[in-house]
Amino acid sequence: MSQANRLSKLVKATSKFPKSIRSTLWSKAFGRIVPMVGTANIRYLEVDQDHVIVRLENQRNMQNHIKGVHAAAMALLAETATGFLTGLHIPDNRILLIKSLHVDYLKVVQGGLTATATLSSEQQKFIGDNEKGELLIPVTVMDDGGNEPIHCEMLWAWLPKRVK
Repeated sequence: MSQANRLSKLVKATSKFPKSIRSTLWSKAFGRIVPMVGTANIRYLEVDQDHVIVRLENQRNMQNHIKGVHAAAMALLAETATGFLTGLHIPDNRILLIKSLHVDYLKVVQGGLTATATLSSEQQKFIGDNEKGELLIPVTVMDDGGNEPIHCEMLWAWLPKRVK
């Protein structure tokens, strides 16, 4: 039995729109839920139940002192991809929280970045079957040069919302 999930409903409702419009709607919607994501101008390239692909350009307000994408912005991109994807599977009566975020910085970034988060059908079932739990959500971050400048592990947890 599937439970209500507003984020998943939004993705389904916008699935027939042109790709550019879908991306803008997803960015605006998630930016309202998580304001920092909206401020960073992260674009959603693909969203479905199995994966989310997001993009961050190497823009001035996201740069470090050597004109590359700032370390915190790289982590935000990976966290956004994994959080959006996990959020598609968490019913509205639960709360989703990042429990740990581990990032190894391996290379200087060339250009912008694209992060791809994935969830297997087994992981999706685990989320649906457990009122509370935690999962490492796989994510790969690639730069425009085809390099993987960071390696990330994002541990997401969920639990029932408190009844007020």
